[in-house]
Amino acid sequence: MTQKCLYVFPEYFELRPLSEDEGSSLLDDSGANTGASHGERFMVVDTRAHQYCYLVNPVIKSYLELFREPRAEAEALEELARQAGCRQEAIAATVRTFFQRMRRAGLLRSAGADFRGESTWALTPGQVLGEYRVGELIIEKRDVALHHAEQVGTGMPAVLKVFVLQGPRASRERKLFEREFLFMAGLAPHENVCRLLAFHPGEPCYAALEHAGSTPIREAMAEASLSLPERVRIGAETLAALAHLHHHGLLHGDVHSRNFMLTDERRVKLIDFGLSRRSGDAVEETAVPHGGLPAFMPPERIEPGSLSISGRPGDMRSEVFQLGVLLHEILTGHEPFSERVLWRRLAQAIRSQPAPRAEETPEGEYIPAALADVIARALAKGPEERFPCAVAMLEGWSAAQRRRGPVRAGERVCP
Repeated sequence: MTQKCLYVFPEYFELRPLSEDEGSSLLDDSGANTGASHGERFMVVDTRAHQYCYLVNPVIKSYLELFREPRAEAEALEELARQAGCRQEAIAATVRTFFQRMRRAGLLRSAGADFRGESTWALTPGQVLGEYRVGELIIEKRDVALHHAEQVGTGMPAVLKVFVLQGPRASRERKLFEREFLFMAGLAPHENVCRLLAFHPGEPCYAALEHAGSTPIREAMAEASLSLPERVRIGAETLAALAHLHHHGLLHGDVHSRNFMLTDERRVKLIDFGLSRRSGDAVEETAVPHGGLPAFMPPERIEPGSLSISGRPGDMRSEVFQLGVLLHEILTGHEPFSERVLWRRLAQAIRSQPAPRAEETPEGEYIPAALADVIARALAKGPEERFPCAVAMLEGWSAAQRRRGPVRAGERVCP
C-alpha cells in the first residue's frame, strides 16, 4: 500500500493582518470564484528572520491553516470543498496550482522536515574557496547564500553564490542552481552583463561572480540627484544588456529593477540568471519556473477572468513590456503602475488602463517626447504593438536620441 505524503505549514510561519497600503505579492492570486473579500490581506511572517515572506488573501490563509496539522493534498481539497459548499472538481485546478506554488515557496513542507535542519550557512569570513577568500554575508535565502569575496593574490572583488540547501528539496533545486551557471558560462561577454568568474560543481557547490555593485537601479532612480542625460545613459545601458541576450535568442526570465545593478562607477550590470532560458524552447518553458514582480507583469500574463498569473511563460515582447516599466522608472523615478496597491487593482490597471506618459524626472526636468514615445510603445497592451525584441527597442532609443539631439540637463517642465 502506498503511503500518503503529508505536508505541513511550519510553526515558525505566522499569519498577520496587513493594511491595504503595505504592498503586494505574486502569491496573492485572489483566485476566481472564491467569494473572498479583496479588502483583507494577511502577511506570512518568518519569525526566525523577523521578516515577511508573502502576502496572501483570506482563501489562501484558510488553505495554509489547514496544514497546521500534517495532511495530504487530497484531504485539504476535500475540506476546502466542504467549507465552500461546492464539488471538489469545481476548485481542484485552482487548489492544485496553489499547492504547487506554496510548496515551491517553502510555505508547505514535507511533514517531519524542519527547515532549520535543511539548510546550513557554513561559510565564515576568511575561509578560502578555490581562488576566493570569503567575506561578509550579503544575504541568505532558503537555497543560497551570497557573500562578498576577493580573489586571493589579486584582491579583485567578487561575489560568491553558494548552494546551501540540504534535505528532500535539495536535488531538484541544485539542478536549477547549476543550470544558472551553465547558462552564464555560455553567454558571450558584454560590459553590461555580470560575468561568471568560476563555477565549482562539487562540495560546496558555488559560483564566483563579478562584483556588480551594491545598488539596484530601483534604489538609485528614486533619488533626485541624477541629471536627465545620466538617466538616459543608464536607460541605454539597461537596454543594451537585455538586447545582448535577445540577440543571441535568450530570455532573462525575471526582468525588473532589482536585477539591474549600478556599479560604483554607475555602470549598469544585469544579474541573476536563475530563470533564464532559450527563446521558444518548449522543454525549458516547462522545466524552468517563470519569474516576475507584480508591477512588471505584462498584460498577456494576467488572466482576464481571474486576474491570476498565467502559467504561460513570457517571450521577448513580454520582456520588452518589462523594459518599458523599467525605463519609465529610470526616467521618472517611479513605476507606471504602482505596486503599493492590492494585486487585483494593480492587475486591472496593467490589463486595461493606459500607462501614464513619462513626462518629467524627479528633478523636474522635461523628458523629450521621442524618448517618451519609445517607452509608450514598449508599454502597449498588445504584444504585437510593441518592439519585437530588446534589440529593436535599443535601436528605437538610440534613434530617438539622434532625432532629439544631445539630451541636456536643466530643461524644466513648465508648471
